[in-house]
Formats: sequence, C-alpha cells, structure tokens
Amino acid sequence: MDKDVEAAAEKGESLVWDTTASNPSKIENLLNKGYDVYMVMVYTHPMIAFINNFSRQRRVPKTAVFQTWRNVYDLIGRYKEMLGDNFSLFVNMRQNKYAKEVEAFNKAAERGVEGVTDYLEKYIEANGGREAFKSTFSKPYELPSEEAIQAFNQEMADIEYDRENESMVKELKKYWNKFYEKNGTGPGEVKMRSKIATIEKRYKNNKERERQVLIDIADMLVDKEFQEELKHSDVPEIESKVQAFLA
Repeated sequence: MDKDVEAAAEKGESLVWDTTASNPSKIENLLNKGYDVYMVMVYTHPMIAFINNFSRQRRVPKTAVFQTWRNVYDLIGRYKEMLGDNFSLFVNMRQNKYAKEVEAFNKAAERGVEGVTDYLEKYIEANGGREAFKSTFSKPYELPSEEAIQAFNQEMADIEYDRENESMVKELKKYWNKFYEKNGTGPGEVKMRSKIATIEKRYKNNKERERQVLIDIADMLVDKEFQEELKHSDVPEIESKVQAFLA
C-alpha cells in the first residue's frame, strides 16, 4: 500500500488512503508534495479493538493491537494541529455492543497497568483461554525427520528452558536445525545455552515494552485532556465537510 501511495503521489493523482495513520511523516510527505489532505480518523476503545481482532480470521498478536492503538490515538492532537479544519474524528463504539467489556476495562484502567493486566488475563481465561487468543501469524514448526527430532531432544535433555513456551521451542528448533543441516550435528550444549539466554533477554525486553504500552493506555483512558480530544463529529457533519473539501 505504501508503494501504491508513493507511486500515485509521484504522478500527482488524487487518492483515498485507508491506513492506521501510526506514522505522521507519511501524511507530512503528502503535504510536502503539495497535496491537500483531509483525514477522517475512526476511534474505538482498546477493548473493542482487542475483541474485534480475535473475532477475525486474520488475527495479529494482542501486543500489536494495543501498541497500534496507543501509537495512533496518541497522535490525535498532532494531526489536529497538522491538518486544522481538515481533520474529523468519529468515535465508533459498535452501537455499544461491548459496553460491559468497555466499562470493565475502564474501571481496570483506574487501577493502572496492574488492573488492566489482571482484567485481560481473566477475560482471556473466561473466553476460551490462550488458544482462542493466539495470532494466526504463529505457525507451528517441526524438525524434518525422526532422526533430527531424536538428536534435538537428546541435546536438549539436560538444558533448562521453558518447554511450555511454544515460541521459544520453535525458535530453538529452527536455530538447532539450521546448524544440523549445515554440519551434520547440533550446535552443542554451550551454543544452545547461549541461544536460550539471548531469547530470554529479548523476551524480557519485549515484556517490558508490552507493559509500558498498557501503562500508557491506562493513563490515556483516565486522562481528562485525552477524553476532551475524543469529542467528535457525527456522520452527516463529516460527510458535509468532506464534500466541501472535494468540491
């Protein structure tokens, strides 16, 4: 999509762009090319975004859902400043279909990140468990032969790591098999322990980033200035303003 937009921009063609708008520089790029830009931003609650994501066939990881939500809606003020009257916000709460979940999430946010984390864990457990909230981008990985499976299991038998962590096991198998196919033998205990330490360090950093995202979301939801930014237009008003822009 980015390439299509860039190609259209080089020709000076008019375009409609459906995007998350998480990168303001892309809008600035169009403005710098001489475009008049009108943005209609659709806002929804983070819990609705979470539920909708896992109701679809193509499901991104929950971390990506919340990170995108935080990144995009933290920019409302910037886009308003950038576009002035050529910015409209529409709040879509799905006809209050998820009013109960939204209210529970908001109450959890008042207790900060611990409240949000606790609420999400309980919600996941009550609605199908972790399996129901897995990303469709997570694909299983199996070693190519029985011989390789036995060799891997033997090499890893005395090494301590989280065998319940599917992502880690998959990553270790891929690393081990790449070495095995090239050399006819596994990397050995020292290299495998080193790989585990690298993965665990990255997971720890990821967890810290995930926690920070939830901290930011909780802070945004209880922030009066942010709630003030969510004052929005109805559909007829937005349509009228867009038609005037296009005229």
